[in-house]
Amino acid sequence: MALNLKRKRLENILAICVVTVFMGQVYISPFSQWFRFSLAVLILSLLLIYFKDVSVMAVSSSIAILMFLFRSFIHFIGNNDITFFKTLFHYVPVAMFYLIYGLLFKILNIRNKLDRPIVFILYLWICDSVGNMSEAILRSFWIDVDFDRVILLIILVGLLRSLITCFIYQIILYYKNSFEREQKENKFRELLLFTARLKTELFFLKKSMVDIEDMMEKSYELYEELEEPRLQDKALNISKNIHEIKKDYLRVVLGMEKTLSEENENLHMSIKDIFKIIKDNTYKLIDLGNKNISLEFSIKHNFKTSDFYPLISILNNLIINAIDAIESEGSIVVEESMSGKNYIFRITDNGTGIEEDDIDLIFEPGFTTKFDKTTGKMSTGIGLSHVKHIVESHYNGKIYLKDVEENTTLFEVKIPAPEIERR
Repeated sequence: MALNLKRKRLENILAICVVTVFMGQVYISPFSQWFRFSLAVLILSLLLIYFKDVSVMAVSSSIAILMFLFRSFIHFIGNNDITFFKTLFHYVPVAMFYLIYGLLFKILNIRNKLDRPIVFILYLWICDSVGNMSEAILRSFWIDVDFDRVILLIILVGLLRSLITCFIYQIILYYKNSFEREQKENKFRELLLFTARLKTELFFLKKSMVDIEDMMEKSYELYEELEEPRLQDKALNISKNIHEIKKDYLRVVLGMEKTLSEENENLHMSIKDIFKIIKDNTYKLIDLGNKNISLEFSIKHNFKTSDFYPLISILNNLIINAIDAIESEGSIVVEESMSGKNYIFRITDNGTGIEEDDIDLIFEPGFTTKFDKTTGKMSTGIGLSHVKHIVESHYNGKIYLKDVEENTTLFEVKIPAPEIERR
């Protein structure tokens, strides 16, 4: 583990050195061919900030040596009228600049000043200016230097590079935070939809418990009515087994309820936020099905509720049915409004529509007209029965299939305002 970490740091140092050395070839030389202002310093600052696990002095020392050798070699092969030793002699101040820059960067602890932009810019300015001044002073021993002009330009260029570095860092930080925020929002949406589906299954577990209780009572009644001992024993065993199944269901239900209630007991959502989550998820489903479907969401009363999981499940199921009903191109409209003391949710699509003979059966468990075109396997036919059960048993509401024009389907869900607002 330690060996891998050390190797990773060495790789990062090498990468910083290579990038910085090559960016040093993008420059201006206002005084002479030996003194230049390059992008290397700006890039080095950003890389030292980004790679916080590498040693500042290790990086600056490595760059000092590599920049010195690289510039000397490039200049020597491009000029036949100068000896290699003289070339090396003239580029020694370059190494001085990077050593001083790295030393000041470490002493001023610039990595810990990122949350204070003014201090960050000032300290970078000091590193840049002092390093270049040291280089200029060293060069003045063998090159005539107009110090008034040189110092002024060094200060101005240092300030400019520090401002640009801070600006680029802030842009990178902004997009990084935006990306992380988007990733968190995506995970949150996925978690909400998953929990909504889980809540739906929880409702049906509760319904199954009622059915199991009913079957247990009937089996026990059968036990009391039978006279033959052998049949009585069978009926009693059946009743006992059903009772054990009911206890297992109860443990699962209580565990799920406890987990879901503890995790989300203080969470509230507005209809606007609920619609946004559903809309984003619906676009993913549309893209997955390679369909051209337009979505429209309309809100009249943007109320808040803590009991949003069942509502998400209801709307999501109805919208998925609408997507399935559209073969390749169409539109889906989701509307929220209020009528009296009821909230009304309408989901309209212009897909294949519903046959008149099927309207009375549409909410029956197991009834379906959908099938997989690839395998020919029929759908389960429990989606709309799930929706109807949640609307009626959880919200004390009603769901209707409205009569509309041909090839247009409109589902209307009516939920009493107190049932969803009080939760």
